[in-house]
Amino acid sequence: MPNHFEILNSFIRSQVEMTDAELESFNQKCEIVEFTKGALIIKAGEPQQNLYFITKGIVKNFIETEAGETKIYNFRTEGMQVNGYASYNYKDNLKAFVNVRCIEDCIMIQVPFSIIKYVIENIKSGERLGRFMAEAHIVEMLNYIINRDSKSIIERYDNLDAEYPNIQNRVPQRTIASYLCITPVHLSNLKKSRKISMSIN
Repeated sequence: MPNHFEILNSFIRSQVEMTDAELESFNQKCEIVEFTKGALIIKAGEPQQNLYFITKGIVKNFIETEAGETKIYNFRTEGMQVNGYASYNYKDNLKAFVNVRCIEDCIMIQVPFSIIKYVIENIKSGERLGRFMAEAHIVEMLNYIINRDSKSIIERYDNLDAEYPNIQNRVPQRTIASYLCITPVHLSNLKKSRKISMSIN
C-alpha cells in the first residue's frame, strides 16, 4: 500500500515551505478515508467542510440539470485535490457548486478547511498553497469551457489520455461521452474512425 501521507506531503512541499514538524502536525489533523465505487462524497448545495486529496482512485465532478441530464466538468485522479468548488477562502458553511462521485473504489486524505486556513495564516508562504488550490480549480474550469467551445470533438477526444492517463480503461464509455458532450454511439463511432485513421497512417 502506498504511503498516502507522503503523496500528500510531496504535493504540499511543491507549493509551500514547511518543516517536518509542521507537516507532521498538519497530517495529524487529517484523516485517511475510503469510499466505494459509486459513492457520492460531495453533494451540490450542501455545506462543505473538507477537501480531499486522492491517493488511489478516480472521481467525477458533475451537475444534474432540471431536465435530468448529467453534465461532467472534469475527472480527478491520484495526486489531485477534490472539492465542490465551495470555498477558496475556506470559510464555514459555504455550499458546494458541484457533485463529486467515485468512479472507482477510492482512498483519500480528508483535509479540513480549518487546517488549510491555519496554514495560510500562520505558515511562511502558506498563502501560496491557498492561492494555488484556488487558481488550479479556476484555471481547470476555464480550460474545460474554452476547450469545449473552441476545439473539435476529435481534438478533445485525442487530448483525453494526455489530461487523464489511462482513463479509457478506468472510466465507463458513457461517462466519457458525457464529458465530451456527445452520445455513447457518437463516441463509439469516433473511436472506430480514429483506429482506422491510425492504421492507415
